[in-house]
Amino acid sequence: MFLHSCMQWKVSNLKSKQFAFIENGTAAGKIAVNFDDYALNDFSFGVGVYNGKVITTDNILKRVQIIDPDGEVDLVIGDAKNVDTSKVTAVPFTFSAIGSFTMDRDGRIYVQNRLPGTGGVPRTGQSEEMDFSPSYILVFDKKGKLQHTLGQRGTPDLPFYYVDSLYVDERERLFVISRSFDSWSVYRFSGKKRDFFMNLETINFSEKEGDDIFEGKIENAKVYQNGETILISVAYYHNKRLKYHKVYDYSIKNAKIGREIINIPDPKNVLFNIVDDKHLYFWNIEGSNYRFMICNMEGHIINNIQLNFNDVTYLYSKIIGDESGRIYSYHLSKKGITVLEWE
Repeated sequence: MFLHSCMQWKVSNLKSKQFAFIENGTAAGKIAVNFDDYALNDFSFGVGVYNGKVITTDNILKRVQIIDPDGEVDLVIGDAKNVDTSKVTAVPFTFSAIGSFTMDRDGRIYVQNRLPGTGGVPRTGQSEEMDFSPSYILVFDKKGKLQHTLGQRGTPDLPFYYVDSLYVDERERLFVISRSFDSWSVYRFSGKKRDFFMNLETINFSEKEGDDIFEGKIENAKVYQNGETILISVAYYHNKRLKYHKVYDYSIKNAKIGREIINIPDPKNVLFNIVDDKHLYFWNIEGSNYRFMICNMEGHIINNIQLNFNDVTYLYSKIIGDESGRIYSYHLSKKGITVLEWE
């Protein structure tokens, strides 16, 4: 299915409302952010929304927090020296550097724990920079107790390196998507056992048109909720010039590409997420406007939506999605982090 640019289509503006606010500070329910005299100094924090709650990671205070939207703290895992344990459940744990994270429907928390980089405060999985430090995935139950530690084989003998993202499917299986500059790998774990591994770079993504060869480079990988199919977004280049994107599905059971879902000629439209195994979200950033083209699995555009960040100036903003596909964003000021819900 070949698409024209979403710029030709009517765009609906989503409205935002405040979902939560996390103050800058060291007490429970707050997050420590490093500023210098001008602006943000280090990406030492992370924010996510899962099961209607906010998860924060803090590499200055070395802790993970589960916070209700009203600010009540459900759980703190990590350094508890600034936590009033008479009011808040705190589970002591020593993190190295906290990276990617997610939560499943039963409240289990999955956290990438990696060795610090060279110098400075360790960056989180929210940073756009790659960090190839060895890391493991820590699995905590909903009360904050460590259940087990995962490495590439399941057992913690071989660490992961750059972890791009973590995802839990509808059967509570954990997916770890890792990447380097030239390769993407997908791991699936059922409890402590690894039951699937695939190096996506073994798939040949190259196409020929006349005398021209278009080399495909994987730019993103997402997992269907059913945990049996991987969505692969590929950018095709000719002499280092980006020509178009294609999105494919890969069947884990059949160990091969199932089909080409969509062909997008506009290089600005980049895969953001798959929702309910039915809809693909592609985003296009223009200044303070974030546009999403929404397509069905037949490759047809069914909607275009826009998020406008013109109202307030923030030091840093990021768009995120929860486990249901609902869109949120978080915005950093010197007072703290505002989490917005868009609908």
